Amino acid sequence: MRKLLQPLIGMLLFLIYQNTSAQTAEASSTIAKNIFQIELESVYTVQKEDDETMKSWSIPSALFRFGVINGLELQLNTPIIKEELWENDHLVHSLNKFDDIQFGLSLNLWKQEHIFPEASIMLRSILPTDSKFKDAKIGYIISLNLANSLSEKFLLTYNIGYAVETDNSKSAFYIVNLNFDANSKYHFFMETFGDFANNEFSSVNIVSGVGCNFNKQLTFDLSVANGINHSLFYVGGILTYALNTQKNKQNLAKN
Repeated sequence: MRKLLQPLIGMLLFLIYQNTSAQTAEASSTIAKNIFQIELESVYTVQKEDDETMKSWSIPSALFRFGVINGLELQLNTPIIKEELWENDHLVHSLNKFDDIQFGLSLNLWKQEHIFPEASIMLRSILPTDSKFKDAKIGYIISLNLANSLSEKFLLTYNIGYAVETDNSKSAFYIVNLNFDANSKYHFFMETFGDFANNEFSSVNIVSGVGCNFNKQLTFDLSVANGINHSLFYVGGILTYALNTQKNKQNLAKN
């Protein structure tokens, strides 16, 4: 009987844990016209609840961004995830999967004026990838992304959003990120993010990280996070590459 119940327990716990995955602050302005940007993120996460431990890896997840016009970009997020559920140090469930796809856009609203922050709005549909695809299972994310440039070196970015998952669970979330540009190559950041559901905070987390700008096109960020009101630890990295598609077309035409 225990062997029959273990897969069901695994799936139920996955539904509990999935809403507290790692997050990253979204920019308050879109990328420029004709820029194609790829963000490859790999995160190792450990979450514990009583005798159960959920371990997950994104291997990696990819976010594709394209500037259609100045002030408007299209986005496509394709997560690839490996998960393991452990109970009393015994593996009871393991899963490799292509997770729900997110497709949407980001639109600039206005620029910063004195203390009034710069803003954009992000809208994404969450499309399930299982074999029983139904319109009723489509979720969505809406986020207001704000930022204040505090000085030449400090940038405060904060997101406030609402998400409806494909299982129809609903939650609000916030992300606050303070970035410090030490010089043209290195930057450091502190971040906190959390989810709010059923009239209480389901998770509050703190993140610290460092980033390196190899050049104008290539950036790498490394971060570590811990849960404040729950047992969570993750370490992750994001490799960002930006390509000007218009310049590439012009170079090809010259050749």
